[in-house]
Amino acid sequence: MSDAWKNLNLEGDGLQAANLKLVQQMKKRRQAYILLAFFPMGWHRDYLDDIRGGWLYRIASVAAVASFLVGYAWPALALAAVVIGFALYDIRWIEDRVAAINKALRIQSFKTKPATQMPKDFRGRYTDEGLDDYLKLKEEERGGHVAPGKDPALNSRSRAPSFAEQEAMLNALTKSKAKSDSSSN
Repeated sequence: MSDAWKNLNLEGDGLQAANLKLVQQMKKRRQAYILLAFFPMGWHRDYLDDIRGGWLYRIASVAAVASFLVGYAWPALALAAVVIGFALYDIRWIEDRVAAINKALRIQSFKTKPATQMPKDFRGRYTDEGLDDYLKLKEEERGGHVAPGKDPALNSRSRAPSFAEQEAMLNALTKSKAKSDSSSN
């Protein structure tokens, strides 16, 4: 499936618009791992909002290269080993960091949604008000069926009559008309 829906602008402050903003802001693991390939530059740390860590990578990499060029090979190798060690640690760090950033973004997006009033006495999925009446109604039902004589569909004309009901009404009308015609003659 194409990701073109992510670029749609639905305007407004609805759930779809909030989700689209959230998808655009969320950090991607794949992108972080691609940037990790260039670990001496520290771009993966910058991408994951750790600017200080990105700059430490840059400074350590430049110091390693500079000390190698000056002639201090062993300190340069030690510093390069430290940078590589931190890069190996960052393989695991990226997972945790992406999860933490994305969780914070989700929480932030839900907190900034337009607030709607909760129903009075709202405690979750249901309220205790009217629970006794509901339980009594459910006790009358057996196997998903409505108790005889209690079905509102059969007791009210809020719906159109079925074909069978229409036929019965036409037969009754025809019989009553025939009776009225025979009594008037």
